This record gives sequence, C-alpha cells and structure tokens, in this order.
Amino acid sequence: MKINKFAIAIFAATVLFSSCKKSPDITSPEKPTQTSNSLYSVWVTTASGSSYLLTADNLMKDTLLTPNNNQGIDITSHLPASFYAIYAYAYEGKYYISNDGTRFSQFEILNSKSWKETNNYAFPGNFYLGKVLKDISTKDEMVVTKTAGVTNKEKNVLEQPIYFMNVNNMTINKTVGVEIPMIKFNPKTPEGKDHNPYIVPTSFTQRGDKLFVGHKYRSNETRQDIIDTAYMYVCDYPSLANGKIIKDGRGGFTAGHWEVQTLSFTDDNNDLYIVTKKTNAATYALLRIKSGETTFDPTYFFDLKDYNVFKNSTAQVQKLGNGKVYISPYVIDPSNKKVIADLRILVGGGESKTTMNFMENGKLYDVFKTDESKWFVYEYDPANNSVKRGAEIDPGITQVYHLNKLK
Repeated sequence: MKINKFAIAIFAATVLFSSCKKSPDITSPEKPTQTSNSLYSVWVTTASGSSYLLTADNLMKDTLLTPNNNQGIDITSHLPASFYAIYAYAYEGKYYISNDGTRFSQFEILNSKSWKETNNYAFPGNFYLGKVLKDISTKDEMVVTKTAGVTNKEKNVLEQPIYFMNVNNMTINKTVGVEIPMIKFNPKTPEGKDHNPYIVPTSFTQRGDKLFVGHKYRSNETRQDIIDTAYMYVCDYPSLANGKIIKDGRGGFTAGHWEVQTLSFTDDNNDLYIVTKKTNAATYALLRIKSGETTFDPTYFFDLKDYNVFKNSTAQVQKLGNGKVYISPYVIDPSNKKVIADLRILVGGGESKTTMNFMENGKLYDVFKTDESKWFVYEYDPANNSVKRGAEIDPGITQVYHLNKLK
C-alpha cells in the first residue's frame, strides 16, 4: 500500500505530540460497547455477483461474518445488479431499495436470518433513489430525491423533484420541485462535438431557512464531468423561493454523484462545508459557507490534493463531533484545516472500501481491507485517536457496501 509521505509526516507529528497517550489498540475490546439487543448488518457482494446481508448483534466480537452455510441473507434476486447498493438506504431500522427502476421497496430483516418486503411505492415513471435529505427527514417521513430530474430546455433549468415519503405506509405526503438554472456552456469535445451538458445534483443541505443544492455538469456526449467549478443553488426553505446560483472555481466541481452518498456537512458552528473534486487530477478540497451566509467564504480553502481522499471508497462524510469529520480514510479538523489521522496507519495497513459507515456512542464503525486481503470491522474512537478491531468478514467477498446499525 502506498501512503503519501506528507500524510505520514503529519500523522507522525500528531503521534509525537500525544506520545503520553496510550498507544493505538487494535485488539478486540474486553468490554464491547454494543449490546446483544442491537442488530447490525454488512452488505457484501461476492465474485459471482451475488449480494448478501450479514447480520450480527455485536460487530466487535472476534468472529467471522460469512454468507456461507446460509449464514447470510441472499438479496441478489431483489437487485438488478450488485452495485445498486448505491441506490439503497437504511433508515429507522429498515432498508429502502430501488429494485427495478420504478418500484421503491421497504424491507425489514426478520430474526436476523431473512428479510421481507413490508411495503412499496410504485412511481409512475423512472425512479432510482438519489439523495436522502437527512436534515429534513423525521422518524416517520423520509425526504428523498431521485437520481435524475428532467432538463427543461425551454426554461433552461433542471427540474428536480423532492419527495416527502411516509415510511409507515409508503405513501407520498407531498412533492416539491427545485428548479436549478443551467449555465451557458459553449466548449466542444476534442472531436468538435457538442457536449449537450446536463446537471447532476450532488448534495442537498437544509440549514435554517435556506436549502443548499450542490450540483455539477456532465457531458451527454462523453458521460464525464466537464466543468471544474463548484456550483450551488441556494433558495429559501420551505418555500423554495428567491433562488440563486453561487460558484467557486478554486477546487473543482462539487464532489459526489446522484447516489445516496452526500459530501457536504455542517460543523458545530453551523458552517457548511462542501467537498470539491478536480475532473482530471481527481484531487479534492473543501470550501465553506459560513453560518448565516449564502456565499462561499473567500478566506477559506482547504486543499487536500496531497491526500488520497476516497481512493477506494465512496463513503459518506461522517461527523465525529468536537469539530472532527471522517473523510475516508482521514480524520480531519476542517475549521482549522488540519489532518488529524490516517486510519489506514492506525489499522496497520489497508484501505476503507465502504459506501456507508455509521456512528454509535461517539465512535465510528467502518470496514477496511488489510494489506493481507482480509476484511475487518474497525471501531475508531476520536476521543483518544485509537482503533479496535472487530469481526472479520469472509475473505471470499469482493466488496463491502453498507455497514449499518438497524436497532
């Protein structure tokens, strides 16, 4: 595994500064923090393309989680392809899956051994689950978008619907539409063809009485991202009135795609941070919109080009508390523009491979594939910057998508 020398230097300085602290512990904890009445699931795929949910009542046990011998729940028949885990979400103990392009299904795990469809909603047209608006959603209502809105060329806008879904009976309480103005774009492909650009929303964040919608431009001709500028549509919430486009060209486009992962977040001060990415260099950065403001902060730019952010993972950004966030595989203090730790070093080598991780009792749980090609669940404690190794996952699996706490 290659780790950037600059990242190692930063981490080494951190270790030196805190040398009086206990050394990182990567053994299983003597007193697991997870209780037996809990239920966790790990969504995996195998080389054959089969998908399974592996369940456990404690992810920190020294055990092997495997789909073999009927120990995993085979969910392959409910998916058109294994990668459609990126169009699925675990919410309030149940899974929500776009499983055929119009049918939006609710599934529940039964007795840790099987699952069943408990309800569904059939959309009249194309629907794959896009973003989940966590800031707006409640226990009984999950607010979601679909992957692709409709480009209205007459109005020159992207019409992006937002659905307020009642999860108790799988009905839609209401639908609202955000209209994102499209910019004029003239450059051609190297072959002289028209890009015929379209907008892809990358994040939705509701903060106070404003809604911030990050978005990027892609080419219908090449199916690639084409503009290295961060665009964000800002409007009043909930009225969606008084919309405007803000932009910043320092770090690339607003990172992410239209699946459920979102790469924007607010901190303890209610400042909004947006992950950006360069189209060709595949390097990342952070921009900021300060609390109470609706423009990018011109004094703030955190360049992450020296770090392999999201190298092998499309995991969501996870807030750790006390000003720290997990941007796989790094723990970062965005306000002070510091990289605190590289979890690949703490776990002894390897890469994070998930699309979903979670927090419980102030600790992060994620899956890493070690340099020896073994898969393990790890618990990271941001309070003392240490890790503990939990359950091993069958070495025959090829990808871990979700790591979820269901109850």
